[in-house]
This record gives sequence, C-alpha cells and structure tokens, in this order.
Amino acid sequence: MREPNRVLQGGILKFMKSTAAAVLMVGLLTNFAIAKSFELPESKPIVTITLPDAWEPEEIAKGVQANSPDTGIYVAFEIGNVKNTDKVVLDGVKFLAESGVKIDPASEKRGEGKINGIDMIDINWTGDYDGKVAKVSLTIAVLSPTKIGLLTYWGSPSAEKKYAAQLDSILKSIQPLGQ
Repeated sequence: MREPNRVLQGGILKFMKSTAAAVLMVGLLTNFAIAKSFELPESKPIVTITLPDAWEPEEIAKGVQANSPDTGIYVAFEIGNVKNTDKVVLDGVKFLAESGVKIDPASEKRGEGKINGIDMIDINWTGDYDGKVAKVSLTIAVLSPTKIGLLTYWGSPSAEKKYAAQLDSILKSIQPLGQ
C-alpha cells in the first residue's frame, strides 16, 4: 500500500512544481507585458523610463506622464538642458502650482544618490492637493553633460503606500540607453 502512495505523492509533487513554475512564468511575462518603455528625448534618445500600462502613460511635449488607476499618484518625466536646470526646476514648481498642488516650503528636504549610474538630486515637500495631504517631489537626473531629466511626482500618503512597488519600479527603470 505504501508504494502507490509514493507514486501518488511523487505525481502530486511533480504537478505542484510544474504548476508553480507555470504560475511564475505567467507572472513574469505579465509584469513585462503590463508596462511600456519610453526612449527620451524623442529626437536623440539617451534614456529610457518604464511606466505601468494601467497608469495609461502618454507622451507629452518633452517626455511622458501617467496617473495611477485611482488618480492617487501623478508622475511625469521630462528632458531639459543642463544649462537651464534652474529654469527646469522653476517650471516644475510652476507646473505643480498650476495643477493645484500647494507645497509647504518649510517642509523642503533635499537628498542625493545614484540610480543605474545616474546622479539624482531629490527635492521633496509635503503639501496639499485637492484639499488633502500630498507628498510632492522633483527629482533631477543628470543624464549627460548637456541633458537632465526631471521626475515630477505627487500623491497622497495612502496612494504612495498602495503603489510603493510600482513607484520603486518606475524610479529604477530610468536607465541610460546602452546599459
């Protein structure tokens, strides 16, 4: 009687292993299939960024933008010139204000780091959007001696937690072309 059980157990284990492998493959393929990569700037691409398809990313004049499905998060990535870095940042702050995002200047924090070999400078604040608390940031990515990228972001603290994995993936997807 023990022999049939071993055969049955072996069959179940093989089935479970093959099912787990299939589920893993479908999961991996789905993750790749549900995101769209953009090469920027359009004229002479030097960087890529990937945004979730569910966020309905769309190209804009100097880059790309997207909203989370529940509109709790907004992100944009635009290309600018290094010589106009101050103007790019001021335009970013102006865009926030025009979009209804109010930042609290006293909450400003700055940080620096590297992602995929790209120097990043992050300026973030707490603020208000649509009468609710918002986390806001402008992240400057030094892409070349002449080009920068500006990652603009705002969202509610609860949406930030809900979409933490997607936000991390978006940031980590910023890659110089050829790497």
